[in-house]
Amino acid sequence: MEIREAAMADESDLLLFIGRFHPVLVHLPIGFLLLACLLEFTGMFKRYEPLKEAVPFALLMGVITAFAAGATGFLLSEAGGYGEEVLERHQWMGISVVVLSLAAFLLRITLYEQKLYRRFFHILLVVMAAVVIGTGHFGGSLTHGPDYLFRYMPESLRTWIDVDIEPEEEEQIALIENLDQAMAYEDIIEPILQTRCKSCHNPDRTEGELLMTSFEQLMVGGEGGPVVVEHQPEASELYRRLQLPERDENRMPPRGRRQLTSDQIKLIGWWIEQGLPHTDIVSELEVSEEMASVLENLTVGGQSFYERVQVPPADEEQVENLINEGFRISPVAEDVSFLQVRLSKSKTTLRAEEFEKLLPLSQQITWLDLSRTDVSDSDLRRLPDFGHLTRLSLQQTSITDSTLAAIGSLEHLEYVNLYGTGITDEGLQHLQSLPSLKSLYLWQTLVSREAIEELISKHTGVYVNKGVDSDNDTMNME
Repeated sequence: MEIREAAMADESDLLLFIGRFHPVLVHLPIGFLLLACLLEFTGMFKRYEPLKEAVPFALLMGVITAFAAGATGFLLSEAGGYGEEVLERHQWMGISVVVLSLAAFLLRITLYEQKLYRRFFHILLVVMAAVVIGTGHFGGSLTHGPDYLFRYMPESLRTWIDVDIEPEEEEQIALIENLDQAMAYEDIIEPILQTRCKSCHNPDRTEGELLMTSFEQLMVGGEGGPVVVEHQPEASELYRRLQLPERDENRMPPRGRRQLTSDQIKLIGWWIEQGLPHTDIVSELEVSEEMASVLENLTVGGQSFYERVQVPPADEEQVENLINEGFRISPVAEDVSFLQVRLSKSKTTLRAEEFEKLLPLSQQITWLDLSRTDVSDSDLRRLPDFGHLTRLSLQQTSITDSTLAAIGSLEHLEYVNLYGTGITDEGLQHLQSLPSLKSLYLWQTLVSREAIEELISKHTGVYVNKGVDSDNDTMNME
Protein backbone atom coordinates (compact mmCIF):
# COMPACT_ATOMS: atom_id res chain seq x y z
CA MET A 1 0.00 0.00 0.00
CA GLU A 2 2.82 2.41 0.91
CA ILE A 3 4.61 1.62 -2.37
CA ARG A 4 1.43 2.35 -4.31
CA GLU A 5 0.89 5.65 -2.48
CA ALA A 6 4.50 6.66 -3.13
CA ALA A 7 4.09 5.86 -6.82
CA MET A 8 0.93 7.96 -6.98
CA ALA A 9 2.72 10.84 -5.26
CA ASP A 10 5.59 10.61 -7.75
CA GLU A 11 3.12 10.64 -10.65
CA SER A 12 1.38 13.69 -9.21
CA ASP A 13 4.72 15.49 -8.81
CA LEU A 14 5.68 14.62 -12.38
CA LEU A 15 2.44 16.04 -13.77
CA LEU A 16 2.89 19.24 -11.75
CA PHE A 17 6.50 19.47 -12.96
CA ILE A 18 5.31 19.25 -16.57
CA GLY A 19 2.53 21.74 -15.86
CA ARG A 20 5.04 24.33 -14.68
CA PHE A 21 6.33 24.61 -18.23
CA HIS A 22 3.09 26.40 -19.11
CA PRO A 23 4.50 29.94 -18.60
CA VAL A 24 7.35 29.03 -20.97
CA LEU A 25 5.16 27.52 -23.70
CA VAL A 26 2.23 29.92 -23.53
CA HIS A 27 4.07 32.69 -25.38
CA LEU A 28 4.86 30.53 -28.40
CA PRO A 29 1.31 30.18 -29.84
CA ILE A 30 0.74 33.88 -29.24
CA GLY A 31 3.77 34.70 -31.38
CA PHE A 32 3.12 32.15 -34.13
CA LEU A 33 -0.61 32.88 -34.52
CA LEU A 34 -0.27 36.65 -34.48
CA LEU A 35 2.63 36.32 -36.93
CA ALA A 36 0.37 34.29 -39.24
CA CYS A 37 -2.19 37.11 -39.18
CA LEU A 38 0.51 39.70 -39.88
CA LEU A 39 1.95 37.72 -42.79
CA GLU A 40 -1.46 37.08 -44.35
CA PHE A 41 -2.72 40.65 -44.24
CA THR A 42 0.62 42.20 -45.18
CA GLY A 43 0.81 39.78 -48.11
CA MET A 44 -2.38 41.27 -49.51
CA PHE A 45 -0.18 44.07 -50.86
CA LYS A 46 1.44 43.03 -54.13
CA ARG A 47 4.91 44.06 -52.96
CA TYR A 48 4.76 41.70 -49.97
CA GLU A 49 2.76 38.88 -51.57
CA PRO A 50 5.56 36.27 -51.11
CA LEU A 51 5.05 36.53 -47.33
CA LYS A 52 1.83 34.54 -47.69
CA GLU A 53 3.85 31.42 -48.40
CA ALA A 54 4.89 31.27 -44.73
CA VAL A 55 1.33 31.51 -43.34
CA PRO A 56 0.58 27.73 -43.32
CA PHE A 57 3.82 27.01 -41.44
CA ALA A 58 3.13 29.74 -38.85
CA LEU A 59 -0.41 28.40 -38.35
CA LEU A 60 0.79 24.80 -38.01
CA MET A 61 3.35 25.80 -35.37
CA GLY A 62 0.65 27.85 -33.66
CA VAL A 63 -1.66 24.82 -33.48
CA ILE A 64 1.05 22.56 -32.05
CA THR A 65 2.29 25.05 -29.45
CA ALA A 66 -1.27 26.09 -28.50
CA PHE A 67 -2.10 22.45 -27.80
CA ALA A 68 1.11 22.05 -25.74
CA ALA A 69 0.41 25.26 -23.79
CA GLY A 70 -3.19 24.14 -23.17
CA ALA A 71 -2.13 20.71 -21.93
CA THR A 72 0.51 22.07 -19.55
CA GLY A 73 -1.92 24.75 -18.41
CA PHE A 74 -4.46 22.08 -17.49
CA LEU A 75 -1.85 20.18 -15.47
CA LEU A 76 -0.81 23.38 -13.71
CA SER A 77 -4.42 24.22 -12.82
CA GLU A 78 -4.76 20.88 -11.04
CA ALA A 79 -2.40 22.19 -8.34
CA GLY A 80 -5.12 24.67 -7.33
CA GLY A 81 -4.65 28.19 -6.04
CA TYR A 82 -6.56 30.01 -8.78
CA GLY A 83 -9.97 31.66 -8.84
CA GLU A 84 -12.41 29.19 -10.39
CA GLU A 85 -14.39 31.67 -12.50
CA VAL A 86 -11.38 33.33 -14.14
CA LEU A 87 -9.61 29.97 -14.52
CA GLU A 88 -12.63 28.48 -16.32
CA ARG A 89 -12.78 31.40 -18.77
CA HIS A 90 -9.06 31.14 -19.42
CA GLN A 91 -9.28 27.39 -20.05
CA TRP A 92 -12.22 27.58 -22.46
CA MET A 93 -10.68 30.44 -24.40
CA GLY A 94 -7.44 28.45 -24.58
CA ILE A 95 -9.36 25.51 -26.03
CA SER A 96 -11.00 27.92 -28.48
CA VAL A 97 -7.56 29.09 -29.64
CA VAL A 98 -6.58 25.50 -30.46
CA VAL A 99 -9.84 24.87 -32.34
CA LEU A 100 -9.76 28.16 -34.27
CA SER A 101 -6.11 27.87 -35.22
CA LEU A 102 -6.59 24.27 -36.39
CA ALA A 103 -9.60 25.31 -38.45
CA ALA A 104 -7.63 28.22 -39.94
CA PHE A 105 -4.72 25.91 -40.84
CA LEU A 106 -6.97 23.32 -42.53
CA LEU A 107 -8.86 26.00 -44.42
CA ARG A 108 -5.59 27.61 -45.55
CA ILE A 109 -4.20 24.39 -47.07
CA THR A 110 -7.43 23.22 -48.68
CA LEU A 111 -9.97 25.80 -49.84
CA TYR A 112 -7.92 28.99 -49.70
CA GLU A 113 -7.85 29.51 -53.48
CA GLN A 114 -11.64 29.93 -53.59
CA LYS A 115 -12.53 33.59 -53.10
CA LEU A 116 -15.47 32.98 -50.74
CA TYR A 117 -13.45 30.70 -48.45
CA ARG A 118 -10.51 33.10 -48.55
CA ARG A 119 -12.76 35.83 -47.12
CA PHE A 120 -14.01 33.45 -44.49
CA PHE A 121 -10.36 32.59 -43.71
CA HIS A 122 -9.60 36.27 -43.15
CA ILE A 123 -12.56 36.61 -40.78
CA LEU A 124 -11.42 33.48 -38.96
CA LEU A 125 -7.93 34.97 -38.49
CA VAL A 126 -9.36 38.15 -36.96
CA VAL A 127 -11.58 36.16 -34.56
CA MET A 128 -8.65 33.92 -33.66
CA ALA A 129 -6.41 36.93 -32.89
CA ALA A 130 -9.10 38.44 -30.67
CA VAL A 131 -9.49 35.16 -28.75
CA VAL A 132 -5.69 34.90 -28.34
CA ILE A 133 -5.61 38.37 -26.79
CA GLY A 134 -8.59 37.58 -24.56
CA THR A 135 -6.98 34.35 -23.39
CA GLY A 136 -3.81 36.26 -22.52
CA HIS A 137 -5.86 38.81 -20.58
CA PHE A 138 -7.49 36.16 -18.39
CA GLY A 139 -4.12 34.46 -17.94
CA GLY A 140 -2.69 37.75 -16.71
CA SER A 141 -5.67 38.16 -14.38
CA LEU A 142 -4.94 34.76 -12.85
CA THR A 143 -1.37 35.65 -11.96
CA HIS A 144 -1.58 39.42 -11.49
CA GLY A 145 -5.15 39.96 -10.32
CA PRO A 146 -8.41 41.28 -11.85
CA ASP A 147 -8.32 44.19 -14.30
CA TYR A 148 -4.65 43.47 -15.05
CA LEU A 149 -4.93 44.50 -18.71
CA PHE A 150 -7.02 47.62 -18.24
CA ARG A 151 -5.71 48.91 -14.89
CA TYR A 152 -3.54 51.69 -16.36
CA MET A 153 -5.61 52.46 -19.44
CA PRO A 154 -5.85 56.27 -20.01
CA GLU A 155 -9.12 57.75 -18.79
CA SER A 156 -10.12 59.01 -22.25
CA LEU A 157 -9.72 55.54 -23.75
CA ARG A 158 -11.63 53.93 -20.87
CA THR A 159 -14.57 56.23 -21.50
CA TRP A 160 -14.50 55.51 -25.24
CA ILE A 161 -14.72 51.73 -24.81
CA ASP A 162 -16.88 51.98 -21.64
CA VAL A 163 -14.47 50.37 -19.18
CA ASP A 164 -15.12 51.36 -15.57
CA ILE A 165 -12.29 50.60 -13.15
CA GLU A 166 -11.99 51.90 -9.63
CA PRO A 167 -8.71 53.76 -9.10
CA GLU A 168 -6.10 51.54 -7.46
CA GLU A 169 -4.96 52.80 -4.09
CA GLU A 170 -2.27 51.28 -1.93
CA GLU A 171 -3.82 50.08 1.28
CA GLN A 172 -2.50 51.81 4.36
CA ILE A 173 -2.45 50.39 7.88
CA ALA A 174 -4.52 52.56 10.18
CA LEU A 175 -2.76 53.89 13.24
CA ILE A 176 -3.99 52.71 16.66
CA GLU A 177 -5.52 55.24 19.06
CA ASN A 178 -5.48 53.13 22.26
CA LEU A 179 -2.76 50.47 22.20
CA ASP A 180 -3.75 48.75 25.45
CA GLN A 181 -7.28 48.12 24.16
CA ALA A 182 -6.19 47.12 20.64
CA MET A 183 -7.07 43.55 19.63
CA ALA A 184 -3.93 41.55 18.86
CA TYR A 185 -5.23 39.95 15.66
CA GLU A 186 -7.85 42.33 14.30
CA ASP A 187 -5.97 45.59 14.94
CA ILE A 188 -2.34 44.49 14.60
CA ILE A 189 -1.83 41.25 12.67
CA GLU A 190 -4.75 41.25 10.24
CA PRO A 191 -3.90 44.67 8.71
CA ILE A 192 -0.37 43.39 7.97
CA LEU A 193 -1.71 40.27 6.26
CA GLN A 194 -4.31 42.26 4.33
CA THR A 195 -1.80 44.76 2.93
CA ARG A 196 1.08 42.35 2.27
CA CYS A 197 -0.36 38.86 1.72
CA LYS A 198 -3.96 38.89 0.48
CA SER A 199 -3.02 39.63 -3.16
CA CYS A 200 -1.77 36.02 -3.45
CA HIS A 201 -4.00 34.38 -0.83
CA ASN A 202 -7.57 35.37 -1.62
CA PRO A 203 -10.58 33.56 -3.14
CA ASP A 204 -9.57 34.66 -6.67
CA ARG A 205 -5.96 33.55 -6.29
CA THR A 206 -5.15 31.01 -3.59
CA GLU A 207 -1.42 30.32 -3.75
CA GLY A 208 -0.56 27.07 -1.98
CA GLU A 209 -4.28 26.62 -1.23
CA LEU A 210 -3.82 29.12 1.61
CA LEU A 211 -6.46 31.76 2.26
CA MET A 212 -5.48 34.68 4.49
CA THR A 213 -8.56 36.85 4.30
CA SER A 214 -9.88 35.82 7.73
CA PHE A 215 -8.61 34.36 11.00
CA GLU A 216 -10.52 31.11 10.48
CA GLN A 217 -9.07 30.60 6.99
CA LEU A 218 -5.55 31.29 8.24
CA MET A 219 -5.97 28.68 10.97
CA VAL A 220 -6.97 26.05 8.36
CA GLY A 221 -3.63 26.46 6.61
CA GLY A 222 -2.69 25.46 3.07
CA GLU A 223 -1.75 22.44 1.03
CA GLY A 224 1.02 21.54 3.47
CA GLY A 225 -1.16 21.86 6.55
CA PRO A 226 -1.23 24.59 9.25
CA VAL A 227 1.12 27.51 8.67
CA VAL A 228 1.16 28.73 12.28
CA VAL A 229 1.88 26.71 15.44
CA GLU A 230 0.83 28.06 18.83
CA HIS A 231 3.73 29.43 20.91
CA GLN A 232 6.27 28.25 18.30
CA PRO A 233 7.26 30.93 15.78
CA GLU A 234 10.27 28.97 14.50
CA ALA A 235 8.06 25.92 13.84
CA SER A 236 5.49 28.03 11.98
CA GLU A 237 5.83 27.90 8.19
CA LEU A 238 4.44 31.44 7.84
CA TYR A 239 7.09 32.94 10.11
CA ARG A 240 9.88 30.79 8.65
CA ARG A 241 9.18 31.93 5.09
CA LEU A 242 9.05 35.58 6.10
CA GLN A 243 12.62 35.31 7.33
CA LEU A 244 14.15 33.65 4.27
CA PRO A 245 16.50 35.70 2.05
CA GLU A 246 14.59 37.68 -0.56
CA ARG A 247 16.27 35.72 -3.38
CA ASP A 248 15.04 32.39 -1.95
CA GLU A 249 12.19 31.01 -4.09
CA ASN A 250 10.30 30.03 -0.92
CA ARG A 251 10.46 33.54 0.52
CA MET A 252 7.09 35.13 1.17
CA PRO A 253 6.17 37.57 -0.17
CA PRO A 254 8.24 36.58 -3.23
CA ARG A 255 10.87 38.86 -4.68
CA GLY A 256 9.35 41.81 -6.51
CA ARG A 257 6.33 42.01 -4.21
CA ARG A 258 5.87 44.56 -1.45
CA GLN A 259 7.85 43.16 1.49
CA LEU A 260 7.05 43.18 5.20
CA THR A 261 9.17 45.44 7.38
CA SER A 262 11.37 43.94 10.10
CA ASP A 263 8.94 45.30 12.71
CA GLN A 264 5.99 43.60 10.99
CA ILE A 265 7.82 40.27 10.98
CA LYS A 266 8.59 40.72 14.69
CA LEU A 267 4.91 41.40 15.38
CA ILE A 268 3.84 38.20 13.63
CA GLY A 269 6.47 36.25 15.59
CA TRP A 270 5.25 37.83 18.85
CA TRP A 271 1.62 37.00 18.02
CA ILE A 272 2.48 33.35 17.35
CA GLU A 273 4.54 33.20 20.55
CA GLN A 274 1.55 34.51 22.50
CA GLY A 275 -0.54 31.56 21.29
CA LEU A 276 -2.30 33.04 18.21
CA PRO A 277 -4.71 35.21 20.24
CA HIS A 278 -7.83 36.13 18.30
CA THR A 279 -9.95 38.38 20.49
CA ASP A 280 -7.38 39.16 23.22
CA ILE A 281 -6.28 42.77 23.65
CA VAL A 282 -2.67 43.89 24.00
CA SER A 283 -2.93 44.64 27.74
CA GLU A 284 -3.86 40.98 28.36
CA LEU A 285 -0.71 39.67 26.65
CA GLU A 286 2.95 39.54 27.62
CA VAL A 287 4.90 42.37 25.99
CA SER A 288 8.70 42.57 26.25
CA GLU A 289 10.55 45.86 26.26
CA GLU A 290 11.55 45.37 22.62
CA MET A 291 8.01 44.56 21.52
CA ALA A 292 6.64 47.52 23.48
CA SER A 293 8.83 49.76 21.31
CA VAL A 294 7.65 48.02 18.13
CA LEU A 295 4.00 48.26 19.15
CA GLU A 296 4.40 51.93 20.00
CA ASN A 297 5.28 52.60 16.37
CA LEU A 298 1.76 51.47 15.42
CA THR A 299 0.14 54.25 17.42
CA VAL A 300 -0.69 57.78 16.38
CA GLY A 301 2.20 59.03 18.50
CA GLY A 302 4.57 56.52 16.94
CA GLN A 303 3.93 57.64 13.37
CA SER A 304 7.19 58.17 11.50
CA PHE A 305 8.39 61.56 10.31
CA TYR A 306 7.87 60.59 6.66
CA GLU A 307 4.23 59.68 7.39
CA ARG A 308 3.55 62.82 9.43
CA VAL A 309 5.17 65.35 7.10
CA GLN A 310 4.44 65.69 3.40
CA VAL A 311 6.45 67.87 1.01
CA PRO A 312 6.19 68.43 -2.75
CA PRO A 313 8.75 66.71 -5.02
CA ALA A 314 11.98 68.61 -5.60
CA ASP A 315 12.46 70.46 -8.88
CA GLU A 316 14.23 67.98 -11.16
CA GLU A 317 16.22 70.66 -12.96
CA GLN A 318 17.58 72.04 -9.67
CA VAL A 319 18.53 68.54 -8.53
CA GLU A 320 20.32 67.88 -11.83
CA ASN A 321 22.26 71.15 -11.58
CA LEU A 322 23.42 70.35 -8.05
CA ILE A 323 24.49 66.85 -9.07
CA ASN A 324 26.60 68.40 -11.83
CA GLU A 325 28.27 70.60 -9.20
CA GLY A 326 29.44 67.64 -7.13
CA PHE A 327 26.50 66.82 -4.85
CA ARG A 328 25.19 63.27 -4.63
CA ILE A 329 21.39 63.45 -4.28
CA SER A 330 18.87 60.62 -4.09
CA PRO A 331 15.48 59.82 -2.45
CA VAL A 332 15.66 58.42 1.09
CA ALA A 333 13.04 55.80 0.17
CA GLU A 334 10.73 54.74 -2.62
CA ASP A 335 7.65 56.91 -3.14
CA VAL A 336 9.00 59.59 -0.76
CA SER A 337 9.83 63.18 -1.79
CA PHE A 338 12.50 63.58 0.89
CA LEU A 339 16.14 63.53 -0.23
CA GLN A 340 19.53 62.53 1.09
CA VAL A 341 22.50 64.69 0.15
CA ARG A 342 26.25 64.16 0.38
CA LEU A 343 29.32 65.29 -1.52
CA SER A 344 30.93 63.22 -4.23
CA LYS A 345 34.21 61.53 -3.29
CA SER A 346 36.18 63.95 -5.42
CA LYS A 347 34.67 67.00 -3.67
CA THR A 348 36.02 67.63 -0.16
CA THR A 349 35.66 71.41 -0.05
CA LEU A 350 32.36 73.14 0.68
CA ARG A 351 32.20 76.88 1.14
CA ALA A 352 29.19 78.90 2.35
CA GLU A 353 28.18 80.04 -1.14
CA GLU A 354 28.18 76.44 -2.36
CA PHE A 355 26.25 75.14 0.65
CA GLU A 356 23.60 77.82 0.16
CA LYS A 357 22.91 76.47 -3.32
CA LEU A 358 21.05 73.69 -1.48
CA LEU A 359 18.53 76.15 0.00
CA PRO A 360 15.93 75.73 -2.81
CA LEU A 361 15.73 72.06 -1.68
CA SER A 362 15.59 72.87 2.04
CA GLN A 363 12.08 71.39 2.36
CA GLN A 364 13.05 68.09 0.77
CA ILE A 365 16.51 67.49 2.28
CA THR A 366 16.18 65.30 5.37
CA TRP A 367 19.54 63.46 5.40
CA LEU A 368 22.66 65.62 5.10
CA ASP A 369 26.14 64.08 5.11
CA LEU A 370 29.07 66.53 5.12
CA SER A 371 31.50 64.16 6.81
CA ARG A 372 35.24 64.28 6.06
CA THR A 373 35.09 67.69 4.38
CA ASP A 374 36.80 70.93 5.36
CA VAL A 375 33.47 72.63 6.08
CA SER A 376 33.56 75.14 8.95
CA ASP A 377 31.07 76.88 11.26
CA SER A 378 30.83 79.94 8.99
CA ASP A 379 30.00 77.75 6.00
CA LEU A 380 27.01 76.26 7.84
CA ARG A 381 25.39 79.45 9.11
CA ARG A 382 22.24 78.69 7.06
CA LEU A 383 21.87 75.17 8.52
CA PRO A 384 18.80 76.17 10.64
CA ASP A 385 16.93 76.84 7.36
CA PHE A 386 16.88 73.08 6.68
CA GLY A 387 13.95 72.48 9.02
CA HIS A 388 13.19 68.92 7.88
CA LEU A 389 16.60 67.45 8.69
CA THR A 390 16.36 64.13 10.52
CA ARG A 391 19.97 62.91 10.03
CA LEU A 392 23.10 65.07 10.13
CA SER A 393 26.61 63.67 9.68
CA LEU A 394 29.49 66.03 10.49
CA GLN A 395 32.15 63.56 11.58
CA GLN A 396 35.79 64.48 11.05
CA THR A 397 35.09 68.11 10.17
CA SER A 398 36.39 71.30 11.81
CA ILE A 399 33.02 72.41 13.20
CA THR A 400 32.83 73.63 16.80
CA ASP A 401 30.20 74.32 19.46
CA SER A 402 29.00 77.25 17.34
CA THR A 403 27.43 74.88 14.79
CA LEU A 404 25.67 72.94 17.55
CA ALA A 405 24.09 76.19 18.71
CA ALA A 406 22.73 76.63 15.18
CA ILE A 407 21.15 73.15 14.95
CA GLY A 408 19.45 73.39 18.34
CA SER A 409 16.30 74.60 16.58
CA LEU A 410 15.95 71.57 14.25
CA GLU A 411 12.92 69.91 15.83
CA HIS A 412 12.93 66.78 13.62
CA LEU A 413 16.64 65.95 14.01
CA GLU A 414 16.95 62.32 15.17
CA TYR A 415 20.54 61.35 14.33
CA VAL A 416 23.72 63.42 14.78
CA ASN A 417 27.25 62.13 14.13
CA LEU A 418 30.01 64.34 15.58
CA TYR A 419 32.82 61.79 15.70
CA GLY A 420 36.28 63.34 15.48
CA THR A 421 35.18 66.96 15.92
CA GLY A 422 36.29 69.55 18.49
CA ILE A 423 32.96 70.00 20.27
CA THR A 424 32.88 70.31 24.06
CA ASP A 425 30.42 70.04 26.95
CA GLU A 426 29.22 73.55 26.17
CA GLY A 427 28.19 72.55 22.67
CA LEU A 428 26.40 69.43 23.91
CA GLN A 429 24.07 71.59 25.98
CA HIS A 430 22.56 72.97 22.77
CA LEU A 431 21.42 69.46 21.82
CA GLN A 432 19.30 69.12 24.94
CA SER A 433 16.63 71.19 23.19
CA LEU A 434 16.27 68.71 20.29
CA PRO A 435 12.89 67.02 20.93
CA SER A 436 13.35 64.16 18.41
CA LEU A 437 16.99 63.21 19.14
CA LYS A 438 17.49 59.42 19.25
CA SER A 439 21.12 58.71 18.29
CA LEU A 440 24.28 60.72 19.01
CA TYR A 441 27.86 59.73 18.15
CA LEU A 442 30.60 61.48 20.14
CA TRP A 443 33.69 59.30 19.78
CA GLN A 444 36.98 61.26 19.82
CA THR A 445 35.40 64.53 20.93
CA LEU A 446 36.07 66.70 23.97
CA VAL A 447 32.72 65.90 25.59
CA SER A 448 32.93 64.50 29.13
CA ARG A 449 31.06 61.59 30.66
CA GLU A 450 29.31 63.98 33.04
CA ALA A 451 27.93 66.07 30.16
CA ILE A 452 26.63 62.94 28.44
CA GLU A 453 24.94 61.74 31.63
CA GLU A 454 23.30 65.15 32.00
CA LEU A 455 22.03 64.96 28.40
CA ILE A 456 20.62 61.47 28.97
CA SER A 457 18.90 62.53 32.19
CA LYS A 458 17.05 65.24 30.28
CA HIS A 459 16.59 63.18 27.12
CA THR A 460 15.34 59.75 28.23
CA GLY A 461 15.83 57.07 25.59
CA VAL A 462 18.56 58.76 23.53
CA TYR A 463 21.42 56.49 22.44
CA VAL A 464 24.88 58.01 22.94
CA ASN A 465 28.00 56.32 21.56
CA LYS A 466 31.23 57.73 23.06
CA GLY A 467 33.35 54.87 21.76
CA VAL A 468 36.76 54.48 23.40
CA ASP A 469 38.06 57.74 24.84
CA SER A 470 41.58 58.76 25.71
CA ASP A 471 41.33 57.11 29.11
CA ASN A 472 40.61 53.76 27.46
CA ASP A 473 37.09 53.95 28.82
CA THR A 474 34.30 52.48 26.68
CA MET A 475 31.06 54.41 26.87
CA ASN A 476 27.93 53.17 25.09
CA MET A 477 24.91 54.53 26.86
CA GLU A 478 21.13 54.71 26.57
